[in-house]
Amino acid sequence: MRIGELARHAEVNIQTLRFYEREGLLPAPLRSGSGYRIYEISDLERVRFIRNCQGLGFTLREIQQLIHLHSGLSRSRRAVAMKPVPVLEIIELANERLLVIDEKIRALNSMRGELITLVNTLTNTSPAVCLASRQKNQRQEK
Repeated sequence: MRIGELARHAEVNIQTLRFYEREGLLPAPLRSGSGYRIYEISDLERVRFIRNCQGLGFTLREIQQLIHLHSGLSRSRRAVAMKPVPVLEIIELANERLLVIDEKIRALNSMRGELITLVNTLTNTSPAVCLASRQKNQRQEK
């Protein structure tokens, strides 16, 4: 498929594909006789993998590491014994990402608690008090 087709199927724009290629996330595609990029289904799968990883919060550098480790695993699966090093590296990257996610969850829970407190406070405050307070602030501003 050509670059436009790949972009459409992967739901990205053409410049994103060219960027991924420049960054080494997407291998350089074959070229047709007239110079058009020709992509395979595996390229579509890789772009979707990259987008999914980005959605999970992985950086492009980390995604590149995951792709490299995954290709190492794929090669070792063809061999009789799997190499444990790529598996351990993937586990390490995933554990690092889990720590970041856990920290974000803690921060979001804290924000949620503060918003609940604010909503409850405003809900339980009589409108007259809020209105009087607002009118007082407006007089002070003048």
